[in-house]
Amino acid sequence: MTLVSLDSTPTSTLVIRAMQNSLSIQSHFQLLLWMQSDIQEIIPHDLMITFSGAIQGQTYHYDIVSALPGIRTHKIPHCSIHSFRTGIHQRWANSGGQVASASTPGGVFANPETPELNKVLGDMKHIVFHAIPDTRFNADHLYILLRRETSYSMHERKMFELLLPHIDAAVRKIDGLPILEPELVAEPTLLKSLINAGLSTREIEILEWVRNGKTNIEIGMILDISAYTVKNHLQRIFKKINVSNRAQAVGKLEEMTNEHLSAVAA
Repeated sequence: MTLVSLDSTPTSTLVIRAMQNSLSIQSHFQLLLWMQSDIQEIIPHDLMITFSGAIQGQTYHYDIVSALPGIRTHKIPHCSIHSFRTGIHQRWANSGGQVASASTPGGVFANPETPELNKVLGDMKHIVFHAIPDTRFNADHLYILLRRETSYSMHERKMFELLLPHIDAAVRKIDGLPILEPELVAEPTLLKSLINAGLSTREIEILEWVRNGKTNIEIGMILDISAYTVKNHLQRIFKKINVSNRAQAVGKLEEMTNEHLSAVAA
C-alpha cells in the first residue's frame, strides 16, 4: 500500500471535504452527486463501475455510477459484463493487489463478445482500478473509474487509493438500485455551481427530480419522505438560487447549463 501524505495544498482541502461528505451519503443518487462533485474534482472520470461478490464467483452485485445519458446499470446485462469483471479482477490480482491503470486506443470494451458494452461504453479508453479485499467472506469489492480522454496519472492513482475506503464505505451503505433514477443529471460543473450556491446533496437530488418532471408527491415516494418535506426543501432551494417557483428553478438550471456549454465551446 502506498502512503499518501496530506499537507495544506488545495488538493488536500478537496480530499478532506470529500471524506467528510461521504459520511452523509444515504442513497444511490447522493452517491452519484458526490462522485460527480467532490471526487470529480480530484479524479476526473466519466463513470464508475463497482463489483461486490465472492472471488471467482458467478454471483455478484454491480452498479454503474454515471451522469452520462442512457448509461444505467439496468441497461447492462450481467452476461455482458461478466467477462469484463473477471478480466479486470485478474489484472488487479496479477499486479499484486495494487492500484493499477491502463489505456486502450481502441477502447477498453473493444471485445466482440460484449456488444452491449461496446455500444454504450465503446469510447472509454482509459481505466484505473483497485479492490478492497473482504477476507471474512472471501470476496473482493472491485472499483473501476473510466474516462474517454487522457490516461490516469500517478497522482490520480494515489488519490484513488486514498479515497477508495471512503467510496467503498459509501457504496456499502446503499441497498440495491432504486426502481427510478433520473434520466437527466446535471453536468459536473453545474453540480459544483449548485454546491457553491449552498445547496445540500439532498436539495440537489430533489431539484434534479423536479427537472425530470416529478411532482412533490412522486419525489416524496421516491425518496421516502413526505410531500410536505419536499415542499420545505423546495422553498429553501428557491431562496438559494433566487427563484420563486418550480418552473423558474428548472429554467435557472437550463440557463446555467447553457452558460456552461457556451464557456466550454469558447
